Formats: sequence, C-alpha cells, structure tokens
Amino acid sequence: MKKIILFLLIILFTTQLFAQDKIYKLKGTVINAKVIEIGTDEIKYKLFDSPDGPIYVVDKSSLNRIEFADGRVEKYKLSYKDPQNYEGQLSKAIKINFLAPLLGYSQFSFEKSISPLKSYELGLGIIGAGKNYQIDQYYINGQTQLYKRNAFGGFVEAAYKFNKLPNFFNKGVRMTHIMQGSYVKPTATLGFYTDNAVNYKTGNPVLEKRNNVFGAIILNFGHQWVFGDKFLIDIYYGLGYAFDNVKNDYNNGYYSTDIYNHFVIQKTGPGANLGLSGGLKAGLLIK
Repeated sequence: MKKIILFLLIILFTTQLFAQDKIYKLKGTVINAKVIEIGTDEIKYKLFDSPDGPIYVVDKSSLNRIEFADGRVEKYKLSYKDPQNYEGQLSKAIKINFLAPLLGYSQFSFEKSISPLKSYELGLGIIGAGKNYQIDQYYINGQTQLYKRNAFGGFVEAAYKFNKLPNFFNKGVRMTHIMQGSYVKPTATLGFYTDNAVNYKTGNPVLEKRNNVFGAIILNFGHQWVFGDKFLIDIYYGLGYAFDNVKNDYNNGYYSTDIYNHFVIQKTGPGANLGLSGGLKAGLLIK
C-alpha cells in the first residue's frame, strides 16, 4: 500500500513538474512560471514554485518565446525589425546641410530607408555656393589688397546607414519613426574644385589658380530626429582616410591655412592623411 501511495505521489510530482510554462527572455533568461494572462503588450505570470506569490508583469518586447505546459509555443517578433510596425510612415527624405553655406559650400542629400535598421543616402555638393573666405592680405603703398579663395566645383557622396537598435519610451511602444535614431554611416566622398592660392616664392604675393581633386572614406556617427512624419534634423561627425592631389606647401612658397580644407572634408596634412567631417542637416520627408 505504501509503495502504491509513493508511486502515485511520484506521478503527481512529475506531472506538476512538466506542467509549468517556460518564459524565454531575449537575453537568455528562462523563467519557470504559470502564465495567468496574455495581453496586447504584456504578460502576467506567477513563479511556478510560488503559486500563492505575487503576480509579475513582463513586456512582450523583452521576450523571445513562451513554451506552455501543453506543448504549445508562442514566439514574439522583435518589434523594431518588423516592417509592419512602420506601415504608413514616409521612408524617403530630402536634406540640406544647414551650416554648409557658412563654410563656403552647399550640400543636398537624398535618403531612403530600406529596412527598419538600414538606409542609403546620396549627396551632391556645390563648392563655392556659400561664403567666400579671405585667404590672405597684402599691403601695397599704404593700401590693403585682399585675396579671397574664390573656390568653384563640386563633390558627390554615397553612404550606407546602420541604425542603432531603438529605445522604447514606454512598454509596447516601437521606434517612433523608421528613419529616427542613432546611427553609424560609412561614407565615400569624391570631389573637384578650383581655387586661389597665394605664392610668396618670389618674395611678392602672386595669386595662382589651383586644380584640386580630393576624396575620402569616412565613418560618420550621428543621430536623426523625425518630427510629425514631416520634418527631420540630422547631426553627425566622422573621421577616416582622406587624400588629394595638393602638393603645395610652405616649402614651395605657398602660405595658406586652407590648403587642406576641402570644405566637406578637413584633411590634417599632406598626402593620404586623417580626414574629418561633420554637419547639421535639416530635411523634409517625402513619398
């Protein structure tokens, strides 16, 4: 009789052991639980080994799946990767570099989102469409002669943007917009322009025209905000490799602080060298 009772207790214990639900979180944690309620955004449960204990609540966005005691499995998609969460949002934008004219050029960009975490961006710049900076001055017979850069040319850019995983502001809230968030953006730039340089090799200033070719591979870091699915602000900075054909330097009689300033790219020295970039873009979203 005792053996029968012991056998029945073992069966009951085994049945209860396998009657538990298992909640799998995104970070790998497994919770042995008894699921009480599944809502739109959250799940309520009790710990399996504490059936009379408190009720816990967990957001669906933090879960991978639930394996129920009856063998049924319910999986949860990562909401930030599901394109359906962004249906109806505009996924293209036209942008201008807001501060570029103060630096001597103008820049226009087109961006298209191809997934919740990726997009591409194409840019066109007009060198000289902005402030014309003074590069030097010379005094002759008591009069001041000003020399300006008078640059004219252009450049093109191509970039691929990788957005950071979005932050959820409240439970169940997805990324506010498919084109919003922090990002890393590898960018290739190629340009050509002419400008003035002052040569002091003969002892007197001589204004000469230069032909400049430059390029760069820059890794840009930034953040883009979208307001009302209509307007956006994009702030970024970057560094990488830059090159040009500029051989003019102090040893050749040239004196200019702008010799490695290629407007959209700032090069730190002669030849292939470190390149820097940065900007503030404003734009409109389009269909």
